[in-house]
Amino acid sequence: MKKVTEKKTKVVKKAAAPKAKAVKKVAVKKTPAPKAIPKVPATPKAKVVKKAPELPEVVLKSIKFLDDKKAENIVILDLREVANISDYFVVATAANAPHLKSLGDGLQRLFKNEQYEGYRAAGTGDSGWVIADYDGVMIHVFNLEMRNLYDLEKLWKDAKRIKL
Repeated sequence: MKKVTEKKTKVVKKAAAPKAKAVKKVAVKKTPAPKAIPKVPATPKAKVVKKAPELPEVVLKSIKFLDDKKAENIVILDLREVANISDYFVVATAANAPHLKSLGDGLQRLFKNEQYEGYRAAGTGDSGWVIADYDGVMIHVFNLEMRNLYDLEKLWKDAKRIKL
């Protein structure tokens, strides 16, 4: 009988899976319940740093309009520290002459509907450049050829570009 049991043990030893490496157990500390955090007074809005300065309403509405109507490459230039002709330039590109005419007419309608009094507009779709001016904000919409020709971003390279 001894021979039989020895064979069984040998078979069992050979068939047994290799031993797994010992895993080190780490005791996890329980964190105590959080204590009441004292309230910190809110910082005034003036001290909060933002990416872009607060823009005038006419700039925001014009940009939204241009973006909704598929104007391309919209850029905002802050001219307040560089020039006295305007506070902001909004520059955009129209795909073609009918698109340019549509954007120019739409900007005039926007200003009229928002009851911006004293706005001025010039240019047509055929001219390649439409400009709308209201309260220190000039909105320039070009066709691609005219935008490359006049290159207002290069002309006003010292002006800050505002990222949206």
